[in-house]
Amino acid sequence: MHSITGGGCGAAPPLAMKILAWNCQGLGAPWTVRVLRELVRLHDPGLVFLSETKCNSRRGEMLKEKLNYFSVGVSSKGRSGGLLLLWRKDVDVWIQSFSDHHLDATIQEAEGIARWRFTGFYGHPDASK
Repeated sequence: MHSITGGGCGAAPPLAMKILAWNCQGLGAPWTVRVLRELVRLHDPGLVFLSETKCNSRRGEMLKEKLNYFSVGVSSKGRSGGLLLLWRKDVDVWIQSFSDHHLDATIQEAEGIARWRFTGFYGHPDASK
């Protein structure tokens, strides 16, 4: 992961937040959770967006506790789909909307830093489906 700093014209906040986005193809395998925990430990992202979790909200709650993050999720439909947005406890997140295919949120990392919008989505690569 790379950090990018901005400033000047106000187009970017003075400090950039690290975000981890991963199509994890299911949180059922123990190695997937181990890899995720290691990535979070190494990079300390402010946000983690997981798609295709293939799990219910209970497994998302367990992962949230393991990472010591807050979270909101959309349960999978059977053995497909599922979304999970996790964030560090020093980050403020306001969910704007969600569906089986997206999570939309307003994010603020620190008091006085501008809010910004995050939308994580997952869907079939063929838009007609």
